[in-house]
Amino acid sequence: MLQTLVRTAGAVLCTAAVLAAVPAHAGDTPIVIRLYDMATGDESARGAAMRTASAAIASAGIAVSWLDCSRGGEAHPCRTVRNANDLVVRVMPSRGPAEQQQAAAAISSGDGEVQLGFTPIDPSGRGAVIATIYYDVVASVSRRTGIGAHELLGRAIAHEVGHLLLRAPGHGRSGLMRPLWTDEELMQSRPGDWIFSEADRRQVQAAARGSAPSTSVRATPAIDDSSEGEAAGR
Repeated sequence: MLQTLVRTAGAVLCTAAVLAAVPAHAGDTPIVIRLYDMATGDESARGAAMRTASAAIASAGIAVSWLDCSRGGEAHPCRTVRNANDLVVRVMPSRGPAEQQQAAAAISSGDGEVQLGFTPIDPSGRGAVIATIYYDVVASVSRRTGIGAHELLGRAIAHEVGHLLLRAPGHGRSGLMRPLWTDEELMQSRPGDWIFSEADRRQVQAAARGSAPSTSVRATPAIDDSSEGEAAGR
């Protein structure tokens, strides 16, 4: 089981039509992602989030074709049978009422941890296919940092899809798959923070070729509780 957390101590973390977000390059591995947006109902913002996610995922040599299965999306409802290798991303309005209240309190107070997204991973390396993002947290962090909700949603989607592609628990030391996203990183938007690191890119490619993924938990950077706010992915 893997979770993306936001630490808010002063920093955060087609009919079957296909949306092509970024140009594919020769040699890129193609994947299909079915997106179910049950939170926003905003087709334009959803498209922007998919483009942001595609650009990040492309840095691992993966070319995404999207099926927008959301209400109002071009592929709603997705009546075709899901292919074995298709991935699924769900954008949920929130978690349970108690967790939602706890998350809101943590973000507003600048203290505590809340889930941004969730991806169950089998440590044996067997592939999972479903990732979930909690939009209430995305929206709260967006308001807190001034980052567009669609941009933050796209980054969160790319991070969780990264777990599906890596097929291994743990996080990278840098890049998109690092466990902590600070307010400063979100606002500065340095390109290297939102792409796959070279080590993660190699692991994604190995998994795509069918090589056995590592089942060890990769090293996670220590959390500096003295920093002014962090978003953590776990």
